Amino acid sequence: MDDKGWAQHIAPVRAAGAAEAIARRLSELIGARMLVGGDRFPPEKTLAEMFDVAVMTVRHSMAVLREEGLIETRRGHRAGTYVVPDVLARIRELTALHPYTQEDIEELTAWRVAVSGEASARAARRASEAGLARLRELETAADEAIADAEGYRTLDACLHLHIAELSGSRRLLEAEQGIQDELTRLLADHPGGVEARSTPDQQHRGLVGAIEGSDPARARECFAVHAQATADLFLPFVQ
Repeated sequence: MDDKGWAQHIAPVRAAGAAEAIARRLSELIGARMLVGGDRFPPEKTLAEMFDVAVMTVRHSMAVLREEGLIETRRGHRAGTYVVPDVLARIRELTALHPYTQEDIEELTAWRVAVSGEASARAARRASEAGLARLRELETAADEAIADAEGYRTLDACLHLHIAELSGSRRLLEAEQGIQDELTRLLADHPGGVEARSTPDQQHRGLVGAIEGSDPARARECFAVHAQATADLFLPFVQ
């Protein structure tokens, strides 16, 4: 099992609609870049224990993800179930079936400002030195990956998820995972270029500085500017 920490975000699901809920949860973790192309899932029995459901329920969930083209099951050497290597290309195809509208992007941006803005403010009040050190590492890594759209998307998601973790709120973290899933779907179709990713408002220096400076109001404000800059990248491409 290639466990990079995503398993800690699994929790038991209710019996009614459990298979669909598990499929949505795992799909969200893929979209949030907590699971990336080539990552291997644990055996179905282990997943069933993690979700506190029957193995057959997990089997139905994996069949849904397999039908969507997000995962594949391999036989022989290194047998198991994996996220498909070109998962972003598949996400692009799925997103194209239900394109985002201007209203969708504006609503997502408002949700980001509410959720991620609050997470940023709480992080500015609560972050430990170890948490801040990791935040700086992620900021540097994201800056260095600007030329690589897929690598940057993964690191950008990691940075915002880390801020949500620093907030100390489980609900904010879960909401941030959903937000990053949606952003991946948007960016799969409109990844932008190096110039777009390197603009000051798209980078995280001001936001990270505000969190490091224990300034909640400034952190919230910096995030709002960052979220609007991201929306401005998408709006020319939608109706």
